[in-house]
Amino acid sequence: MSDRDRNGSRGFPPDEGDPLGNISFEEFQLREPSSWEEAEHRPSMEPEAHLTCPSCFSQQSPANRHCQECGARLGRRRIAVAPMPIRSVTAGNRAVRVIITGVAFVVIFALIIQAMRGGDEPDTSVDGTTTSTEATEPTMVLGPLEEITPISITCSSEYNAGLACENLIDGDEAYWNDASRRGEDARITVTFVNPVALEQVQIINVDNLEKFRRNYRVRGVEIFADDFPGVPFVDEIPDANDRPHGIPTTTNHTTVLEIRVTSTWPSEALGGEAFDELAIQEIKFWGRVQDTSATELVGASSG
Repeated sequence: MSDRDRNGSRGFPPDEGDPLGNISFEEFQLREPSSWEEAEHRPSMEPEAHLTCPSCFSQQSPANRHCQECGARLGRRRIAVAPMPIRSVTAGNRAVRVIITGVAFVVIFALIIQAMRGGDEPDTSVDGTTTSTEATEPTMVLGPLEEITPISITCSSEYNAGLACENLIDGDEAYWNDASRRGEDARITVTFVNPVALEQVQIINVDNLEKFRRNYRVRGVEIFADDFPGVPFVDEIPDANDRPHGIPTTTNHTTVLEIRVTSTWPSEALGGEAFDELAIQEIKFWGRVQDTSATELVGASSG
């Protein structure tokens, strides 16, 4: 194709020609990249920067998407990590705790008891003999069970010499009458030569039936022992004369005993006159006599 055809195809007027025809162009050629271009695209030899895990703070490679230690997502905010599980308590641990608690309780209790009994600890003398800090009573040696006769007896009143108070312990048929007081506030006191451990006091009514009915008889009675002050032995005597009536009196070392009449059975007129006197034929005492000589020997040997 001619230049005219080319210019006409470009739309230029035919008389002006191609305006680019006088411009010289440099030939395009491919060339190797310069050194600075190579350096620009060459991978860096500097060490890569490590990433810090937001959860466990361990150092991770920037190529990792998840932490190799805890599995957290890298590049995200810190995720919640479950707390360490509480160590379970086994049956063996529970048993050890129970044993330790029990031993501690026993030790504390023993210390308290020892502190409370600290004043009762025995004292050891120079020669090695152990003595107690508290005075101990000598051991009482008692004889066999027997009837014990008092060394003396007194009554609150008596009718006359033939019906005197001593008739109560003489062992015969003579009886005692009070001084027409119908037994009101009648008292009988006996004294023993040695301390006795009484077991029973027997009241014996008049054996003659007519005299028994025509006199007042003991009904209510209280017995006081000097080793049990203020604590009487109380009983009621039946209205009968066929047998002695025993009153239990468990004493330890009685020296003085008092019998108080608190009530009476009334007298009766049997074809004649009723009497105003209280009548008792005999009083007997049963117990064990304390052996004072043996007690002294025991006390001397223990000292």
